[in-house]
Amino acid sequence: MSLADPMPKDALFDLASMTKPVTVTAALMLLEEGRITLHEPVSKHIPEFKDTRVETAPGTLAPPARPIQVRDLFSHTSGVYTRRSRSQIYELPTLEAFVLELARGPLRAQPGATWLYGSSHDVLGHLVQKVSGQPLDRFIQDRILTPLQMRDTHYWPPDSTASRRALLVVNGKDDPTGESRQPLSAVRAKTYIGGASGLYSTAADYWRFSQMLLDGGRANGHQLLGPRTIAWMAQNHIGDIPTFRTPGTRFGLGFAVVTDPAASGLPYSKGTYYWGGSQGTVFWIDPKEQLIGVLMVQLTPNPLQLREKFAALVYSSLLD
Repeated sequence: MSLADPMPKDALFDLASMTKPVTVTAALMLLEEGRITLHEPVSKHIPEFKDTRVETAPGTLAPPARPIQVRDLFSHTSGVYTRRSRSQIYELPTLEAFVLELARGPLRAQPGATWLYGSSHDVLGHLVQKVSGQPLDRFIQDRILTPLQMRDTHYWPPDSTASRRALLVVNGKDDPTGESRQPLSAVRAKTYIGGASGLYSTAADYWRFSQMLLDGGRANGHQLLGPRTIAWMAQNHIGDIPTFRTPGTRFGLGFAVVTDPAASGLPYSKGTYYWGGSQGTVFWIDPKEQLIGVLMVQLTPNPLQLREKFAALVYSSLLD
């Protein structure tokens, strides 16, 4: 697909960090089944985190004030950190290899003390593998994608979809092979399955996922999550941690949550939860208005403020 081609309705997009809500949903399923709890240490399931240290000053390491807990993975407060770029992460053969590298640390902050966006959801994805006994992509396929009939959502899209992949534009230049996102060696191997990014999907498929959340976890006769779990997920789980600086917004179990619509600068209702991806994608779920927004874009950086304009157009169409 080139810039001259019209965008087909079934175009495939690199979801980037919009993979994270799918990983979070998988982990919440295990929580509902009693196989994990929020307050247990991550090292219970990934022992390599038992001896992790915190870098309290440059070159100075100390034991953490408390262990990393499962809730810290959901809320990006684990302190795990990598200097690798997305493309460099994909040079590793598997998610497990990356998570074990993270476990060797050090942590960048004390667990629970700082909102540090990055790789916590990769660790959460590996946790899903360890607890379920299934590879992350297989668990997500069996428990989420198949019940929701998300037939166009893949970690590594088949070659037959190549003509439908939306063209990624990076710093004003076309990136038809996606090398800015992953090395060609990773594309050939297809062994790296990320928890924080990696999924490709269509607008229609991601709408199916979003509609399931809006409908209290139910879709196509399947109850994927309980409605009270979803409502609990979409509450403030980080308190007043100052390092999460998005105005009018706090963070729940894997999603940003609007707490003050006026301060947010967006027309979302209070209680709306959302997330986006680095390639320009965004989605939101507004329970008050029973409204979903899904915007698929492949443009980074994005100087056009498309997310704000899209939200304004959608909400201005609500007349009652």
